[in-house]
Amino acid sequence: MKLKEKLSAKHIRGLALDIDETLSWTIGYWVKEMQVKFGNPENLSVGALITKYRYTQNVPYWQTKEALAWMESSRNSNDLQATLPLIENTNTIVQKINRIVPIVVYLTTRPETFIAGTRKWLREHNFPLVDIIARPPGIPAAEGNHWKATMLEKLYPEVLGIIDDNPAVADNLSNSYKGTVYLYDNTKHHRNDISIIACKTWEDVVKNIKKSATQ
Repeated sequence: MKLKEKLSAKHIRGLALDIDETLSWTIGYWVKEMQVKFGNPENLSVGALITKYRYTQNVPYWQTKEALAWMESSRNSNDLQATLPLIENTNTIVQKINRIVPIVVYLTTRPETFIAGTRKWLREHNFPLVDIIARPPGIPAAEGNHWKATMLEKLYPEVLGIIDDNPAVADNLSNSYKGTVYLYDNTKHHRNDISIIACKTWEDVVKNIKKSATQ
């Protein structure tokens, strides 16, 4: 892999970084739009609905043909990726982490066609400008977390682990994986056979990365 070879040649090792729900509040955008367009029969606030269901695919009354078609269409908009809301202060915190252990790649299940919009968003919010590896055309969205886990295994040890909010990434790693998953916005994970560090806040992420860097 080109990235692995490039990092190895420069004797650089660092971390991968997820984007959606880790840096950008993508779910907040989706929930707000879906409530307006397709209803909110439970009368939940955006925050309450996210707490209850976490992802739009878990909201039972948004699984209609019309709602799914709108989501699919919107997901294919590069312009939308460039306007998603930032999770507050993540850009400042990531730059702090970058000084402890370098961020060497963004690893996202967004399709490759969104790289341009994603790069624009990262640049505008002053995130480290490194490579973006996105989901290839032949990988269905439903297999995105398995693909991401496979990539992490291939990129190790040049990529020492990932900061990611989605427990499914850790679920899909083999028990021989030697890297670390810093599981943002989570308080626990059921696996104990590989290194998974649940971090409820970004401050917890920074603390645990500092600790790992000094060991």
